[in-house]
Amino acid sequence: MAKKKYDILSKLKKIRKNKLVSNLGTLNKEQRKLERINSELKDMLDDSKFEIGKTITSGAIRQVSTFRKNLQDKIQVSENREVHLKKEIDTYLNEISKVNKQQEKIEEKKKENFAILEQNKEIRNSIIPRVKNL
Repeated sequence: MAKKKYDILSKLKKIRKNKLVSNLGTLNKEQRKLERINSELKDMLDDSKFEIGKTITSGAIRQVSTFRKNLQDKIQVSENREVHLKKEIDTYLNEISKVNKQQEKIEEKKKENFAILEQNKEIRNSIIPRVKNL
């Protein structure tokens, strides 16, 4: 009975760990995308700088300024999202380590129970059965 209980617990922990690892992979992919997007936005911001010595109309200045402000806002949003993702990734790594520790404890309990059962079998076999007087 105890063996089945620990086997079921072990399988549940494996399932939980697989889900966590899968979600962690998704978060890592999203983080790489955000890093790429952030670098592209920064490149666009650098490319939109005003050229020194070039005559520009007020409408063009207003348009470029608005564009640069929007880029800066988007960069800020993506940086905030990256910080949030890092926190989530750390949380998932902590959860995975907890599940690993729980799995180790389950395996230890299974071994202890197996050893106890083996000991009980040896004790039963070593006891000399009483002969009944007829």
